[in-house]
Amino acid sequence: MEIRKYFALFRHWLWLIVLGAIVAGGIAYTFSQTQDATYQATAKYLIDLAPTGTSSEYSNILTEERLASTYAELMTTRPVFEEVARQLENAPGNSIESTIAALRGMVSVSSGVDSQILNITVRDSDPLRSAEIANTIGEVFTQQSASLQDARFSESIAGWEEQRVASETVIANLETQIAALEDATTVAEQSELSRLTRQINEEQFKYTDAFNNLLSLREEQDRSRNNILSIEPAVTGSKIGPRVMTNTVLAVIVGAMVAVGIVFLIEYLDDTIKTPDEVTEETGLSTLAAIAYIKGETSAERLITQKSPRAPVSEAYRVLRTNLSFSAIDGQMNRLLVTSSSPSEGKSTTSSNLAVTLAQTGKQVVLIDADLRRPSLHKVFEVSNNQGLTTALLDAQTPVTEHLQVTSVPGLRMMASGPLPPNPAELLNSQRMLQVLEDLDEATDFIILDTPPLLTVADASILASNVDGCLIVIEVAKTRRETLVESQERLIANGANIVGVVLNRSRPGRSGYYQYYYDYRYYTYEYGTRRPQAKRGRLASLLPGNRS
Repeated sequence: MEIRKYFALFRHWLWLIVLGAIVAGGIAYTFSQTQDATYQATAKYLIDLAPTGTSSEYSNILTEERLASTYAELMTTRPVFEEVARQLENAPGNSIESTIAALRGMVSVSSGVDSQILNITVRDSDPLRSAEIANTIGEVFTQQSASLQDARFSESIAGWEEQRVASETVIANLETQIAALEDATTVAEQSELSRLTRQINEEQFKYTDAFNNLLSLREEQDRSRNNILSIEPAVTGSKIGPRVMTNTVLAVIVGAMVAVGIVFLIEYLDDTIKTPDEVTEETGLSTLAAIAYIKGETSAERLITQKSPRAPVSEAYRVLRTNLSFSAIDGQMNRLLVTSSSPSEGKSTTSSNLAVTLAQTGKQVVLIDADLRRPSLHKVFEVSNNQGLTTALLDAQTPVTEHLQVTSVPGLRMMASGPLPPNPAELLNSQRMLQVLEDLDEATDFIILDTPPLLTVADASILASNVDGCLIVIEVAKTRRETLVESQERLIANGANIVGVVLNRSRPGRSGYYQYYYDYRYYTYEYGTRRPQAKRGRLASLLPGNRS
């Protein structure tokens, strides 16, 4: 049953789901068509991790993965973008700041899982510039990374370089002085030459020490540096967007899903009665019939059981008649009160057509318009409203049958409301009203009272205890759950016997309940035609008055 319910719900709201999909798809298609083409270029770089010589292979792998993730974040930092903005000739901006802002939206750097490869991806409207930006970012970051790593040794290298240069200068001066004393003949000159020779030897030792330390530091610097190598420079960017069809299809799917969500929200917030199961769930009452919408602008045109007795709606009223007879199987039901929770739910149309179907079985039926505030039955049967219930209540001398009017339906007489009184509730609650009903019991087989709505005035509640059964008419997707429950409680409080509920203006696409009784494969009748286009269903042929 749940699957059937959801399928009926989907079928009922299919138009909204399709509309949501079409609107979303149309917006996505239009937006995609107006977008500029987007190109993507990717440059690949390899991280060459410096060997440590002490760590395990597993430790090196973890270090490489972490280093790749770190470098991927560092490549999108401001110092890198600032230098890239200075080097680009065709920068995507009018200033350094605007170029940096543009680069943040264009550039993405990622590292593969368990990989030392860095992918610098740039998306731009210019295919050549996208490749240029990707390559420039890689070059700038390579240089900055090398500079940062070399800074660890720069102070020591600078100190030893300074000492080497100083020693080299001293040695050059000493060599000049020694060259001048090569022909020394005096003891003083020979003594000075000997001193200079010792001094130059000491300086040469210092120079050699500084040179060796400097060479060692530079070798250590090279060994400890993590190199970033370009393995695949970016070339002219390839077109990746706008993806018109992809965007449109995704938008259609999303639009349909949003529409489905709206449908479920509407259904969740909708507290109106739509199916017989909801009637039973809320009140425990049975649904005796589901009546479809009756075409017609005037009240007389809605008397479908007389004007189009073979129409599917007429069959629905005959089902109501049969179910009422089943409801009275353990007792007699001569008086039936028809009411509704609120105005304009179809109680007058229901009572009129039900009276016609009862009269068609050969019974003598009296239809009373007990709505002394807004009567309508005289319009349905096109009779005068000058006499009726009010005249019968006020004229105790004349037989009640004199206030009845003959209709065009054999066996059906009607008592219109008569002139409208100022005190309807008092008249209906009088002892005379009970006497009128008792007099009509002797002259007829069945009495149907059409009363005002329960929650509007107290008239129906007053009459409820004077009848054998009460029939509540509700309009599908209009009558609220709490309204129906309150109507039931009012009738029960007045000692009424509620025989069931009629779902009026039922929609086949909404709940499928109307189709439960009448399958349109059997009934393809259209109003205004003389003959049905298909045979009657088996149920209709078994009803009283329909057997041939």
